[in-house]
Amino acid sequence: MSANNFSPKDIFSQCVQIGVVVKDLDQRMKALTEIFGIGPFRVVNWPPPGRDDMQRQYYGQPGDFTARMAFTELGTVELELIEPGEGQSIWADFLRDHGEGIHHIRFNTFDMAPVINYLGECGVGISQSGLGIRVGTSWANFDTEDKVGFTVELMKAVAGTDGRTPKIVEGNVLD
Repeated sequence: MSANNFSPKDIFSQCVQIGVVVKDLDQRMKALTEIFGIGPFRVVNWPPPGRDDMQRQYYGQPGDFTARMAFTELGTVELELIEPGEGQSIWADFLRDHGEGIHHIRFNTFDMAPVINYLGECGVGISQSGLGIRVGTSWANFDTEDKVGFTVELMKAVAGTDGRTPKIVEGNVLD
């Protein structure tokens, strides 16, 4: 596809992640593994220890939120479990307002600006955003729940990766 034929909507044809908000990450991982054989999971404390550079925004304001997250592969789609931690976040809001459940569907792009601009033109703003674990990545959650019933997440991927969440050991990103 040539750059002239690119539409920001094109990135929404390939879901790469389903995010689920949970109360107890360990309990949900155990149930998914024991009942369905799903796993193994990569668990990440977010932001990772020693990563004070992890900029975060909550509805356009500086955010100071944390979470425990677990990732595993379901074929071509990554499953993310999110246990909200400290601070105000859309994950904590979701858990408070809806209980546990499917929170978002994620799509990757190498250039977020045209997609953010397009969604803004459609009246869709960013509810939460931040820098990704892998250097050079960033993510944004869009306020789409009222329009489509769930949150849409966009991740700026970096060349040379598949866009999946990397494994972290002692603060170092491993692919």
